[in-house]
Amino acid sequence: MRNKKAKAFLPLNYTKCAVIVHGKSEKILCQYIKSQLHIKMEIISRGKGSSSIQINGLEAMLKKKPYASLRQFADEFTVEYDSAAKALLNFKLFIIMDTDDCTLKMKERYTSGELFSSSPLKDYIVPIYNIPNLENALAKAGILARKISSSEKSEVYSKIFPINEGPLTEDVIQEVRLFSEKVSGHRETNMDVFVDYCLGIISQVTP
Repeated sequence: MRNKKAKAFLPLNYTKCAVIVHGKSEKILCQYIKSQLHIKMEIISRGKGSSSIQINGLEAMLKKKPYASLRQFADEFTVEYDSAAKALLNFKLFIIMDTDDCTLKMKERYTSGELFSSSPLKDYIVPIYNIPNLENALAKAGILARKISSSEKSEVYSKIFPINEGPLTEDVIQEVRLFSEKVSGHRETNMDVFVDYCLGIISQVTP
């Protein structure tokens, strides 16, 4: 399936996408997208995904370095920065969170973006939600066939979302498109927004 001749894509020098992930499962998913599309993506986790980042802790997290300043953030993650406009260019910060570990009000503040209204990054943050969690969202999309235990998650997710060590080809891009289509249209998640943005990064192809 992956033996087609790879097309040549424009080099991506700047980071156009960063993702703060809830835990290990989300980290594996993002590593899959990153490796499939060969994009410069920063995946931000706690303890390499072994410890979770929760919605309740996002406000405090974003008040610390390097999130408290656009310049610091740009320097830390190699994002293109316009000094005159004091703005990041061609960039989005996605946050992928489960919603089962916070109150309904906090969930609504997260999904609406209100939670980030005081952050310098507010114009770049895109909240991605999984209701109540990633496992349920993937089950609704027909990607997970059964409920899995916590001890199985790393192995199961690594099989579903393997790292691509081969070239960037139309075949592997199509795999990501199919994933986006499967999660699209389900009230339990808006994961397709994140995946489609990543697909857009590699939309410019050399002749």
